[in-house]
Amino acid sequence: MRLTDSVYLVGSGEAGFSLTHPGDCGVFLVDGGAQCALIDAGIGLQMERILSQIRAEGFDPKQISHILLTHGHGDHAGGAAALARACGAAVFAMEPAAEFIREGNTEALSIDAAVRSGVFEPGFAFEACPVEPLTDGQKIAVGRLALTVIRSEGHCAGHCCFLLEEDGRRILFAGDAVQCGGKIALQAIWDCDLQAYLATVRRLDALHADVLLPAHGCVALNRGHIHLQRAVERLDALALPRNAIGE
Repeated sequence: MRLTDSVYLVGSGEAGFSLTHPGDCGVFLVDGGAQCALIDAGIGLQMERILSQIRAEGFDPKQISHILLTHGHGDHAGGAAALARACGAAVFAMEPAAEFIREGNTEALSIDAAVRSGVFEPGFAFEACPVEPLTDGQKIAVGRLALTVIRSEGHCAGHCCFLLEEDGRRILFAGDAVQCGGKIALQAIWDCDLQAYLATVRRLDALHADVLLPAHGCVALNRGHIHLQRAVERLDALALPRNAIGE
């Protein structure tokens, strides 16, 4: 599904557009010409469906040089190892998520908690893989394009977003930091941090994104900044933004 001149949606589960496995987050392909990148990797089940979507959009998986993870939760990073093998790509994430993924630390990644709660099926297996660390403000060159790493903690430790400038427009790959409608994703897990989250909402609002591409739910192909403004308006009224978890 082509979203902009250089961005395609190639994975999405029940909490999105139902293109691939029901448990997948949104997986976005960034076409930099000589190289391509994936933003997030899905849950790691029925991986061929993501690869088929990549091919259906006219790309060879071997064109993908980077897999950029917004964070380490199972629906975002579970497919990283398999996709890295299939594409011959390097995987990147911000610390401490990068360390947890390298170690396969399912407790730190809250995957064990997700299994206990029924979010993931019993026996869900997370495959560890090599991960290169990202830093806040780092520029990641992908062919003719560059993505900027934006630290955006709150949903979990090591969460980041990616900002792409395309023909003068700002495209924000928001992961689980914010959804359309100004919703956030607070969870009862060890590393969900409310104060960090509130700071993240204001930081992302200041980017004034034209296009907002969350990992779940709908996308905003124009006026993406309006959704961040809605969240900030709630903060300014001493209220919390609406929470997407548990709706």
